[in-house]
Amino acid sequence: MTRALAGAERSLKNVTGRRSMNKSIQNQKELIDAVRYIASETTKMAQEIVGKSFSIKSLTVFAHSQSEFELLTAILAKIGKPYNYNNGPRVELYEPIEVGENRITHLRIRKPDLERQQVGCNDFETDYETFKSEYLSRYPNNLSLIKRPEYEMIELYDEEFDVLAYVVSN
Repeated sequence: MTRALAGAERSLKNVTGRRSMNKSIQNQKELIDAVRYIASETTKMAQEIVGKSFSIKSLTVFAHSQSEFELLTAILAKIGKPYNYNNGPRVELYEPIEVGENRITHLRIRKPDLERQQVGCNDFETDYETFKSEYLSRYPNNLSLIKRPEYEMIELYDEEFDVLAYVVSN
């Protein structure tokens, strides 16, 4: 599966791994489907990379055009209360989204970014220092350390997946 998808198109697969959609998100149901997809795929990716799954509470859907961003932001305003803003609005959901063992309580829509053609990403809830010491040097092809002035994070990626995941220090 190619990671670089043109414009607002994205590749969403159902749990069996087959493509079920190849278009921009058009409504609230499709947004919730994308949330479930991202959580499911990042969990599979973590299992493949480090052999473990981690809890997910916060998730981001990537918009791929300005019109999609505006539509998703409008939907977001209806399903949650404003929480913060970082590359796009983030809300605390009025009704958490259950995905397997995960309970997604916070959702963000990321502004369009040519470097972010994936469907989305999430933060894994785990002890950062333990994760860093146990996995970072063991999986250099799939884990990358990113240092910011206020914190650092480890990005999990695999070209076979159209999602990203992070473990954040703070």
